[in-house]
Amino acid sequence: MRPWNCFALRCGEGDGSRTALVANQKSKIKTLKSISKSPGFTIVVVLTLALGIGANTAIFTLIDHVMLRLLPVRNPEELALMPGSYSFSQFQRFRDRNEVFSNIFGVHALPEMELTLGNNAPLYTRGLLVSGSYFDTLGVRPHLGRMLAVSDDRAAESSPVAVISHRFWRRHFDGRLDVIGKMIHVRSAPGYAWTAGLNIYEGAADAKAGAQLTIVGVAPPEFFGESVGVATDVWIPMTMEPAVMPGRPWLDKDNVGWVTLMGRRKPGVEEKTASAAMTLLWRQIQMEDAGAELTPDRRRAIEHLSIQVESGGKGFNQLRWQFSEPLRVLMVVATLVLLIACLNVANLLLARGAARQRELAVKLALGSSRGRLVAQGLLESLLLAAIGGAFGLLLAMLGTKLLVTMVSSGYQTVFLALRPDWRLLLFTAAVSVATVVVFGLAPAVSATHLSLAETLKASSRGSIDRRSGRTSKAFVCVQVAMSVVLLVTAGLFLRSLSSLRNQDVGYDPEHLVMMRLDPVSAGYHDDALGRVCLQVLERIQSLPGVRAATFSENGLFFGTESRSKVDIEEFTPHSEDEQRNYFDQIGPGYFSNVGIPLLYGRDISERDGPKAPRVAVINQTMAKFYFGDVNPVGKYLTSLLKPPTRLEIVGVARDVQDHNFWAKPVRRFYVSFQQPIDGITGASFAIRTTGEVPNLEMALRREVEGVNRNLIVLGIREVAALMDQSLVQERLIARLSAFFGSLALVLAAIGLYGVMAYDVVRRTNEIGIRMALGAQRSAVLVLILRRGLMLTSMGLMAGFVCAATLSRLIESQLHGIGTLDGTTYLAVTIGLIAMALSACWVPARRAIGVDPMKALRDF
Repeated sequence: MRPWNCFALRCGEGDGSRTALVANQKSKIKTLKSISKSPGFTIVVVLTLALGIGANTAIFTLIDHVMLRLLPVRNPEELALMPGSYSFSQFQRFRDRNEVFSNIFGVHALPEMELTLGNNAPLYTRGLLVSGSYFDTLGVRPHLGRMLAVSDDRAAESSPVAVISHRFWRRHFDGRLDVIGKMIHVRSAPGYAWTAGLNIYEGAADAKAGAQLTIVGVAPPEFFGESVGVATDVWIPMTMEPAVMPGRPWLDKDNVGWVTLMGRRKPGVEEKTASAAMTLLWRQIQMEDAGAELTPDRRRAIEHLSIQVESGGKGFNQLRWQFSEPLRVLMVVATLVLLIACLNVANLLLARGAARQRELAVKLALGSSRGRLVAQGLLESLLLAAIGGAFGLLLAMLGTKLLVTMVSSGYQTVFLALRPDWRLLLFTAAVSVATVVVFGLAPAVSATHLSLAETLKASSRGSIDRRSGRTSKAFVCVQVAMSVVLLVTAGLFLRSLSSLRNQDVGYDPEHLVMMRLDPVSAGYHDDALGRVCLQVLERIQSLPGVRAATFSENGLFFGTESRSKVDIEEFTPHSEDEQRNYFDQIGPGYFSNVGIPLLYGRDISERDGPKAPRVAVINQTMAKFYFGDVNPVGKYLTSLLKPPTRLEIVGVARDVQDHNFWAKPVRRFYVSFQQPIDGITGASFAIRTTGEVPNLEMALRREVEGVNRNLIVLGIREVAALMDQSLVQERLIARLSAFFGSLALVLAAIGLYGVMAYDVVRRTNEIGIRMALGAQRSAVLVLILRRGLMLTSMGLMAGFVCAATLSRLIESQLHGIGTLDGTTYLAVTIGLIAMALSACWVPARRAIGVDPMKALRDF
């Protein structure tokens, strides 16, 4: 072949490519013009898709991070958890003597650790006491320096070092490379621990309480710790516990359970095998700890002990326990919203496709190929899907931030780096394309098989595709029914939340402030602990704006819970459960200052000191259970904690809600803070103010420092806010279900409007003939409204049946109302009827504006 022939051939190929490219560009331009010709339709379809997809993606992102995602560590599926808390000695024996784990590490969380950098003001952050094998077992490598190692477990206080998080390094050290070797000072009250006995505290107040630590490493940026939802800033060797938690030398205490355990299973070891092996080892350890006190009864109890090893790939996940049920409910709710959105888009696309049948038939008659028309419809659908999916992802990103804010409401901060991953992107793309392509392409394919004459004749008489009209109406009924289910669910949750908030808790929470204090870390214990609390109380009571103040160990919605088995005179228990009661250790004037009424007897007072006869006040539930209608004042109960303590009952107090709204009143007794029956872990001061007191927190901290500057204030909170925080699950599910219900209502209104508008267009000739024959405008208006209300009523009835059936699944999450709550169903009925009238009003007004003469000419 000659060169010029090759050149001509290449030019021909180039021209063909350019022609195809130009044709492709023209096709895209036509598609954009076609979509832009109906901006209202495009906006509604895109917005509907974006809302449905965005809501689902946001909820699924949260569920993925809280319930599904594994820890960012090496082979997380090999990790396992051992439920419960253990002493340090027990942890060491588990680690050294087990045969099913390649390694086990221990952890103790310090949720409000005080950290000082140089001469700066203290920071309050989250720290972890960890054993030396922590990072090696997880397979975490340092970003800078080194991680903690087994050599840091040599002896108590032998390794004053720390590893900081990447986030803390960037925030407080500006990412400087010379951070290695810098010093930090830390001290903290303990996190969760169980104690048995009074001899668990030692030490004296020390002006230098705490630990001076050298930073030896920075963790990688993706590692937040072993607990989902919380970000750890500092990791400290567990052997530094006596210095970090002054006054609590727990390393050698077998009667304090403060270490939680996680390990890596050996290859081929299943969880059942690990559970059986660890159960046997646990029983051996318990026998050893019992020693000479191993009675036959205790031996039998130990033989029934067991440890159920759990999968640890998702880490210690408090959020999963706290929000798993609400998130499951919300996922179902969000899925229903997505279905409603899909039905809505399907309705709009079917109506648009039916309206364009004449246009497509004319194009076919003028020579357009069926394939080209189908391809054009496919391109339009894909473009709508892409735009809707893109906006859906944008809404999802905003929605996930909002969700984390809602979960973190109150004083609970949740750390989740929520980012949609490839699975969510694939889900979004699939839903967008499936919905729009299937329902957008169907009319185009159907139209290519129609006869031009029949189509033009049908369109002239306003009878285009009656089958699609029936399909659209069926879709609307399903939309309304789903909306009813969502609105009833939202109404039940909102009513339940209102019932919880408005219940009588037994005292007035307004203008009541809680301050949590840790005297133990400052070296106070035994009688000295009670005395220092009385000193702080005296100073607080003298503050302007403070009406009354008192204190207790467990506090109101801001502290721990304590339990003890008791013996009651003239009462024979039938089970151990009948002996178990909750208790609190309280300061003088507790009931009168908090505002809890006494039904019989007297309050705890200052005269109930260490050397006075031991007394107790019981609540009315406990009085009723053990004494019936007999006044129990003057009778005795015996706490069976070690050592057993006999207490005279001097009063009966009204039942109160002091830790959660859900629980029914439990049996509870109160003893004097100065006559403790168990080791006191802290003091919660209840402060009644006259109202808005400026700078109250600063004034309280100043008064505490005036007694001893080493006293740690763990937090100052309003009781009303603490109550609201305790309802974070209920508030989250109520708000989001209300949002999704409202969204479903709007989508149903759009769907109903679309169907009625299309119905009016399709029946324009019929309406014109009716009006030409003398029909009044009001009659036509009523006709259109009646059709819309009929569709709504059908969906309403079907929805009520489904809602009444499905609401039984959430019955356990409702408080104070039943699943067939009349107020909720009435409100939903009124709301949907109002929605239907609003959605039908515009098409109805358009119908009565039809010109009869024009309709007759078109007929």
